[in-house]
Amino acid sequence: MSADVLDLQIPVVEAIDRDRGAEHDDQASRPIICYRDPADVKTIRRQSQLILLAFVITAVAIVGVVYKSIQRPDRIVVDMSSGRMVMINDREFGATEAVKLEKDKLQLADMDYVVKAFVDYLYRVDQTSRSKDIEAALRLMVPGQAKKFAQYLTEQKILQTQREQQWNASWKVEYLEHAPSKPLTIKVYGTQEIDMVIKNDSKHATKHILLTIELLPDAPENGTFRLDRNLRSGFRINSIDYKELSSSEAETPVVASTQG
Repeated sequence: MSADVLDLQIPVVEAIDRDRGAEHDDQASRPIICYRDPADVKTIRRQSQLILLAFVITAVAIVGVVYKSIQRPDRIVVDMSSGRMVMINDREFGATEAVKLEKDKLQLADMDYVVKAFVDYLYRVDQTSRSKDIEAALRLMVPGQAKKFAQYLTEQKILQTQREQQWNASWKVEYLEHAPSKPLTIKVYGTQEIDMVIKNDSKHATKHILLTIELLPDAPENGTFRLDRNLRSGFRINSIDYKELSSSEAETPVVASTQG
């Protein structure tokens, strides 16, 4: 019998393929066993513990910061003249000869303080700080009145005149009194000493001024009337009435020096 060589190779190849497929299926059916380095496992576990510890510390820190931010600060009052403790937080230890604790309330001294500061801003003139002084005076006024007063200063060219004449003025309160029937109205009498330059001539003027100032309690914020905008006095300026009682003007003498 005779056979072609190609016909004899095909069954051999198929048989080899079946053997390789059986071997592959046998290997695939076996379980795969993975091995880890014990040192690697310990490192990963240690890092996980450190990360958890860092999270815990961060959470505790955040809670502490929030608690401290909302916690009221310690309040300690000490009478420095005697060294005795008057108050720690909300616990009072009694008054001393020089210190007495009582509920805060607006007083006449607060009114006097804010009025003196207001007129000082207006009538003490220093060109290096004049704009800041006027801003401070307007901040002490009720907003609506401050706007009107600023318009008045602009229309009358008061600040412009003072700047052109190089005003330098001092101010002294001679007396201050409260109107008997109007507890929020204060009369202030003061003297303004002015040095200025008019047409290249140095002049000195003295003005005696009477002011009638009406106050209003400021609107409270966060439960307190004492705010930075009213200098912690609790009051703001509602109106101001100006009256010049007398004025005198004289040329400033020129002192000449000679060298022999």
